[in-house]
Amino acid sequence: MSEIEFIKATERPPHQGVIYFEALGWFHKFLNPKNYLEIGTRAGDSLRDVACPAIAIDPDFRVSGDIIGKKSILHIFQKTSDDFFRDHDPVGLFGAPLDLAFLDGLHWYEFLLRDFINTEKSCKKNSVVILHDCVPTNLYYARRVIDDMQHLAQEIPNPEWWAGDVWKTAAILKKTRPDLRIHVFDAPPTGLVCITNLDPDSTVLEDNYFDLVRELADKEKDAENFAAFHDSLNILPTSELSAPDLMARFFWL
Repeated sequence: MSEIEFIKATERPPHQGVIYFEALGWFHKFLNPKNYLEIGTRAGDSLRDVACPAIAIDPDFRVSGDIIGKKSILHIFQKTSDDFFRDHDPVGLFGAPLDLAFLDGLHWYEFLLRDFINTEKSCKKNSVVILHDCVPTNLYYARRVIDDMQHLAQEIPNPEWWAGDVWKTAAILKKTRPDLRIHVFDAPPTGLVCITNLDPDSTVLEDNYFDLVRELADKEKDAENFAAFHDSLNILPTSELSAPDLMARFFWL
């Protein structure tokens, strides 16, 4: 089997919902969070229309235009998320647990897993943590290194898309944390994984971190694990989030 045949053998239908920026905006509009944390701000597109006090973390901001808007407070940290959580406490910065978090940092699963572990510690039970890029529709988009498989680019729609291998983080959460309420939505281009029923005191992921990362490290098993992960999902349409009464069935603050 050629590489392109291998990619297409694992391909799933493209997501059909509203683009993830719009879906993320519904969380702000309908849940009215009192505070917000995001990792991976980059140009500020996901931050610009946020109205509540916010924390933005990125080691290499490329912001243009006004990202403060109506926010009364905006904490900007130009550092890695690991360094941020080592040096700072979101609860201390806000004076309250996190309401809403959006994790879109480095696209390697072991980093997103740490981001989730550290973020959950600052949450309350009904906080909402949203993971981006965890439902790519083929293994080209899910390549671990952005420059890999460039020789296939002409045969792949939207060859510039890159989700990395953070789908493995969602697979780990589904397997090891049945207490979490995990809902997956078909927001293009690579889905949204939205999590609540959090436990800031849980140590399951941290205690087993190295074993969990090692279990999914073998790239030779990626196709099998990728297919199993997709088969485990109940992907919901983003229309299920498009009104306050609809969103309230899944999330509340």
